[in-house]
Amino acid sequence: MADDVGTLLAARFLCGLSTGVFTATATAALGELAGAKHTRRVSTVSTAANMGGLGLGTVVAGLFAQYGANPTHLVFWAYLVSLAPALLAVIVTPETVTAPQRPAVSVRRPTVPDRQAARTEFLRAAVLAAFAVSGLFSSLVPSFLREQLHVHNAAAVGSEVGLLFIVALIAQVAAPGRWISGRWPAPAFLVAGVAVFETGLWTRSLPTFAAGTLLAGTGIGLAFRRGVGVAQRLADTRRRSGLLSTYFLFAYTGTIVPTLALGLLDQTINQDVATLILAVGVVATTLAGALSRPTTATT
Repeated sequence: MADDVGTLLAARFLCGLSTGVFTATATAALGELAGAKHTRRVSTVSTAANMGGLGLGTVVAGLFAQYGANPTHLVFWAYLVSLAPALLAVIVTPETVTAPQRPAVSVRRPTVPDRQAARTEFLRAAVLAAFAVSGLFSSLVPSFLREQLHVHNAAAVGSEVGLLFIVALIAQVAAPGRWISGRWPAPAFLVAGVAVFETGLWTRSLPTFAAGTLLAGTGIGLAFRRGVGVAQRLADTRRRSGLLSTYFLFAYTGTIVPTLALGLLDQTINQDVATLILAVGVVATTLAGALSRPTTATT
């Protein structure tokens, strides 16, 4: 119902607040409901829900915007209706906390494991998620398709953005276990994806850009599933949502920073150069994390 930018920003703030509150809590609840024996299943379901929602949302929004009446409003009404079964699911889901405390609003510092070896393992997974190129890609695709390739169909733009997350979803479900637990598969796919879609950007080739999307999406799926699994395994069972909140804090930061940086750089330099600078930063950080030596310290 927003009819001005201020109201829209307030709505976006509330949506972001609810997402931040819900995502880590829901992931922690899944782990508690499933039990310690099903950690792998929990990481698959939770990351599939996140990536599936991101991919499906952009595709459906593009279809509504292109072919529906009142494109800037109808998609939100449809989304509001879809929240009804989600609310019902929350109501009927059993409580996992045995000694609930009274609700209180407080600001807490990010949580990390106490042991050095566990902290290193967690931070490596979290940093990889932060630099998983989803923010760079999501902010780049619409302008690239419109300005460089002259694609003005909103459904096509939404589908291209959604493709990244749909591929990530498929990778989480279908990838061999050694790809998920291994140290190199996720960084390798991410670096290859960035290199290929940057090539597509500079050569103005949509097929090359789409191929980079497939590679990067695979890397994102592997990185997120491994990261959630690591966080679930290392979390204190009494404060599970705290460590998961820190993990998603890294992931959301990785989505936000490239988007803002690309917008700022676009004001002063060519978009191709701006994207290349960010891509080099993403690749360098990803490789640095993958090449860092694991520690065996336990204090």
